[in-house]
Amino acid sequence: MPPSQPKEGGIKGFLTRAGTSFYAGGLYFKEKSWIVAKKAGNVGFVLATTSIVVLMPLIFEIMREGQMIETDKLHVKQLKQDGYSDGQLQEMGFPKVALGLAPAVLKAP
Repeated sequence: MPPSQPKEGGIKGFLTRAGTSFYAGGLYFKEKSWIVAKKAGNVGFVLATTSIVVLMPLIFEIMREGQMIETDKLHVKQLKQDGYSDGQLQEMGFPKVALGLAPAVLKAP
């Protein structure tokens, strides 16, 4: 049987084994962190594309609704100058927001 080399003891042996252990742990951490980063990138891509497809049309619709209300307000202002009452304008189909009235949701009971 060949003689086995004695392990170094003391602080020098501890530091040598610790350095080897830290190096192996660093390689393991590097490998696992790369896998996690790729998965996080995929999840981020899915969230970004989904939000673009879902939220952008909603934002455009909200902006269009705001422009339509402003146009209705200008039209209502002109019709009020011509002598129409709020009741007549409601019968014409103008929303309460364009007439400057609070929606029913905001009214106190």
